[in-house]
Amino acid sequence: MSKYIQNIRGVVNVEITNKFASHLGTIVGNHVGIGKNVMVGRDLNVPSQMIKRSLTTGLMSSGVNVIDLGIAPIPVIHYGMGLYDASVMITISKSHLRPEDIDIKILSEHEIPLEHRHAEKVPWNQIGQLKYVHEYQEPYIKGVLKHINNEIIKNKAFLVVLDCEEGVNIPLVPQILDELDCETVLIRCKDSECDIDFPEPSPKRISLISELTTALGADIGIVLDNDRDRAVFIDQHGNIIRDQTILSIFAKYALNKEPGRTIVSSIVASQSLDEIVSDKGGDLIKTSIDTVLNEIDANNAIFGGDEPGMYVFPEFQTCFDAIFAVMKMLEILAKEDTTLSTLAGGIEEYNRTGFTIECEHEKKDEVIETFMTKFESGNNINTIDGIRVGLEDSFILIRPSRFEPLIRVYIESKSAQKLQELTESVKKMIENV
Repeated sequence: MSKYIQNIRGVVNVEITNKFASHLGTIVGNHVGIGKNVMVGRDLNVPSQMIKRSLTTGLMSSGVNVIDLGIAPIPVIHYGMGLYDASVMITISKSHLRPEDIDIKILSEHEIPLEHRHAEKVPWNQIGQLKYVHEYQEPYIKGVLKHINNEIIKNKAFLVVLDCEEGVNIPLVPQILDELDCETVLIRCKDSECDIDFPEPSPKRISLISELTTALGADIGIVLDNDRDRAVFIDQHGNIIRDQTILSIFAKYALNKEPGRTIVSSIVASQSLDEIVSDKGGDLIKTSIDTVLNEIDANNAIFGGDEPGMYVFPEFQTCFDAIFAVMKMLEILAKEDTTLSTLAGGIEEYNRTGFTIECEHEKKDEVIETFMTKFESGNNINTIDGIRVGLEDSFILIRPSRFEPLIRVYIESKSAQKLQELTESVKKMIENV
């Protein structure tokens, strides 16, 4: 089954209004079809509540039945799709970028055309039904526990420091950790109103968990975002482990169990992931950020991921699932009888930088064309998402932002000096355009 993610982001009550959300719901409903089911959910953010209600009315006006999970994280909503025979799920949450922005994520089996057009509404007697589901957490918890080795984790009795941003009112991760006999120190995991802090794992939050992990002698520190699709891992010494290193740890473990299989990553993947997959005789597919899930399904991959801190375990579900990633990491640590620092030490970490440069939307194509012209001869070029240029022991990735007048740049090199040279060169090239 294919999986497509479509993201819509904008300022609440300015770009994303109630009228816009209702119209969007009707357009999605027209694509889904009368009588079909759509799952919806949101975070604790008050604007998310308002927009979800408008979107729900739009869905119902198209004849679609809405299964409303209320305040629920993305992995749990996705898991519910199979339970309620839904082909589409929609989540509404506070944006990671700006407090006034809201994110609408649509995950579907087929890409939905979202162009502006007339939305067809059904007669009064065909309006879709609305069903509220409150007992959604138990099936998900059982599903997670079924797909990991409970006993081996219980035997280790891990001490975990956990920061789970107040994006949901039911902290599922502490419940699961309790089932696994972990001793857990919880930060910001209680039911409360959202504050003005950004929902992403901010440096301030990560630093606090790092310090607590070291001070308490914990086995691992974890920071989750409000959607529960992103996780930051911290080792027993308080060191923040790179997202790309975690990606390689999971890929290595998956290929140890099933050598030669396929791994999927977004185009930002480190050279270390190429080396891990190649060493295990596997096949690495680098794709755009929007199509990671689709490529995992299409290629029967055993693992996939994206930056920042987003991991997919098809053995459980084809969804970015930070909750399951936490449990899988504990399983790996228990089975290998090792520490996170040791696992990370087995992954080569290369010199890497990422930055953004302001760029008007109309200039973005010219930037890409400039790099195509300069590097098209004798270099490995991937244009599936921006342009990635493979050089000797290095790569340059230029990705235009879809939502903002920015160019995102990722550069990695096995040489620190080469990284600095490439960074200066790339900045000059883009600024000249």
